[in-house]
Amino acid sequence: MKNVLKILIFVIAFLFTGCAHNLNESENNTFVPKGKYMVKNSVIPHDISFRSDESNERLNYDYLKAIWISYIDLAPMLTGKTEQQFRDNFETACKNVLKAKCNTVFVHVRPFGDAIYRSDIYPISYYLTGKYETIAEFDPLSIMTEIAHKNNISIHAWINPLRLESEEHLKQIDDKFKIKQWYNAKNDYVCSVDADKHLWLNPGYEEVRKLIADGAQEIARKYDVDGIHYDDYFYPTTQEKFDVKCFSALSKGKELSVWRMENISSMVKMIYNAVKSVNKNIVVGVSPQGNLENNYNYMFADVKKWSSETGYIDYICPQIYYGYNNSVKPFLKTLKDWTNVVTCKDVKLYVGLAVYKTIGNDSEFVRTTGIIAKQISDIAALDECKGFVLYKYLDMFNDNQRSKTELDLIIKQLQ
Repeated sequence: MKNVLKILIFVIAFLFTGCAHNLNESENNTFVPKGKYMVKNSVIPHDISFRSDESNERLNYDYLKAIWISYIDLAPMLTGKTEQQFRDNFETACKNVLKAKCNTVFVHVRPFGDAIYRSDIYPISYYLTGKYETIAEFDPLSIMTEIAHKNNISIHAWINPLRLESEEHLKQIDDKFKIKQWYNAKNDYVCSVDADKHLWLNPGYEEVRKLIADGAQEIARKYDVDGIHYDDYFYPTTQEKFDVKCFSALSKGKELSVWRMENISSMVKMIYNAVKSVNKNIVVGVSPQGNLENNYNYMFADVKKWSSETGYIDYICPQIYYGYNNSVKPFLKTLKDWTNVVTCKDVKLYVGLAVYKTIGNDSEFVRTTGIIAKQISDIAALDECKGFVLYKYLDMFNDNQRSKTELDLIIKQLQ
């Protein structure tokens, strides 16, 4: 009996030591076991996730701490650079992400119906080569996934579904691409909007929605991304003339707003199904406007439907870019409103935060030092919220003294 007791004590001690070792390693981003734990004196969960060597596994953290890296942020790292220069630049970006105590990046790979990766569906991005070409010397997305994962950073490929280049730029791309063929045909698959230099895809057509879903599927199939992410570029206008021909032919007597919302929801579901057909572990998420009513009144985005039913998204990340004293959408009330929207147990709620406003012209953000750090703390206090995303990279990491101060406060909050 004494021998059995000794063995039992030894096993318990071994397991405890092993668990403690794993937790220490995860803090240093060298090993990420499954679970979540709290660091002493911090209200922010320090999440730990698992990624095996199996090809179908993906690295997505229980508590998301992410940064948007937009095409604006990528341009100085990428445009006209050699492969090694870009590798060095993105390695630095990842080190900065870790310095900010974040674990995920949402990287812009299709800002204007183009591809910052090797695609058979969309033309190569101007932001890669600095000119319009059909072949690039290296593949940025392959490099970014490699470097991100080496640093235990989850990477989501961020696409704008409907926005295209300007007409001047679209004329220069190869005729082999579907968007160029639609443009050449002068049909309303590609539409213009008053006072907007960009052309737009018309989601009223199933062929357009399928092209967008196929593009998301292509990324999921060819790249080791952990997620597919898209933001609030849905319908670009409320004007009836945008899709009057399509509406007349396909609406079957429905009201314009109802028909447009159905088109966007159909596109959202098609993207989800296309990605999941490749790998169910790749998460799919959307970042709509923080103003709930705007999503319906201007974007025709039925965010309540997507957040209350399965089969549309894995997470929703409203851009709650408001201060505490905003007269229309004060931060805490808006945050609470969104927690009431997300009712599906399979949909996580993240919150988009406006770092860019701290060095902009929004009086409350400029006047109130540490507002983003406080918002991060308020988000962490709610069980319904599973993380945050900061917009955007260059507004966090630059030579502006205000940016450095805000970043220091964010890091202190996340310690």
